[in-house]
Amino acid sequence: MPQPLQYTLSSTYRGTPKAFYSPGVPLIRNDLVDALREASVDNFELFDAVLKDPITGQEFNEYKAFNVLGLVAAADMDKSKRAPINLDSEMIDVFFDSLVIDNTKTQGLLMFRLAQSVDAIIIHERVKQAVEKRGIPGMVFYKPEDWSG
Repeated sequence: MPQPLQYTLSSTYRGTPKAFYSPGVPLIRNDLVDALREASVDNFELFDAVLKDPITGQEFNEYKAFNVLGLVAAADMDKSKRAPINLDSEMIDVFFDSLVIDNTKTQGLLMFRLAQSVDAIIIHERVKQAVEKRGIPGMVFYKPEDWSG
């Protein structure tokens, strides 16, 4: 994989970098990486990334391409409430109205992707506290029972 990965900011989006890159490898700010490490999370990969503003030519280097290692089937399917969407699915794209995590299946990981719904990243309370302690903007946390998706 060529490094650094190149991302181009949207020429129509102005302001703080947010939804500015094309779909693909997600990005993470360096301060969030520091919070994850502070919380003892170690199951992720980082790749150098450069974000470039196509109008000014300015480059931003405070982000990394990010990959969570660990796909864990930790949802308690009997206790979780499923949304009435895609009811035949048991893995990858299950939609939940309320999620219950079976802690005996988390393998002791502090952060992982949920195998039943891979768009969900599950984190331990310790990780949430480390992120909140740093005051990192833009982070939203849901309790499993309040998560829908």
